[in-house]
Amino acid sequence: MDVTLRTNASDPRLAFCNNRQLDATSYECELQVRSNGFVIERPFWFEAPELTAFVEKLRTMNHTLAGEAQLRTRYEDNFVRLVVSPRGVVEVTGVSTEYSVPSQQLRFAFETDQTVLAPFAADLATLLTARAIQ
Repeated sequence: MDVTLRTNASDPRLAFCNNRQLDATSYECELQVRSNGFVIERPFWFEAPELTAFVEKLRTMNHTLAGEAQLRTRYEDNFVRLVVSPRGVVEVTGVSTEYSVPSQQLRFAFETDQTVLAPFAADLATLLTARAIQ
């Protein structure tokens, strides 16, 4: 199952693709980001408790037009963060790091609007209930 932030454009794009459950609480996916010519297609890992908190924060942000939600890879610097302003502007930022020699890192950022929050939270919540994915 793929989960995409529905920006109604091919650029910018944020998606968690080919989600699969590794064990009772761990998930793996391919993080896909497209932002002003920058492209990321890399593995991204997360845990169920962090995903649950991320979904709840997205839901709160949708209702209050305030706050931020972050999904981070445990023990690494990789993350995806959404921050909403009182005017409904959602800033999407993140970092993807490759820990090889030499290491590489790509930071991304783009803006969209608050209409993406509720569908994104609902789609991500299905990962927790589906318990497995592809």
